[in-house]
Amino acid sequence: MKESSVILFNQKNVYCAKSQKGYGRTHFAKHNFQAGNIVMHGFGKIINHQTKHLSIQISPKKYFLPTKWTGKYWNHSCEPNCFARTRSDGFPDMVALRNIKKGEEITYSYFMTEHSWSALAVEKKISCLCGAKKCCKRILSFSQLSEKQKNILKKRNLISLYLHKT
Repeated sequence: MKESSVILFNQKNVYCAKSQKGYGRTHFAKHNFQAGNIVMHGFGKIINHQTKHLSIQISPKKYFLPTKWTGKYWNHSCEPNCFARTRSDGFPDMVALRNIKKGEEITYSYFMTEHSWSALAVEKKISCLCGAKKCCKRILSFSQLSEKQKNILKKRNLISLYLHKT
């Protein structure tokens, strides 16, 4: 998939604005989505390490750096409305986990893509601001979940493909 087609697809589906949850900028739905619809495509420069902020993990030793229209403003929620599904090119799509209404903030749980946090990762040090009823109060990586939680995510296919092997 080319970056230009990713950007066009994403611009048809979302707009950028300030998050009401205090996360800075984020993506909002331009129209209603049904559960299972692809909301956004991820894409970016491939690197071999987690950055302090904004990199997204796609394999044990691969991450990508998204831009404004390719995933840079994908924000975390402990009760997300999207999940990560790996495409054949290795990049994730954000897929509606449930019906999403026009104007709703697009969110996913970072543990759906991130195996663990590096020492420099901002997410390791900050409190979660998602405001969900079942908020964990911190942003967890996949490795921080219980075995039961990991197995549920694997069974429901709500995580990046590489996490199924961990």
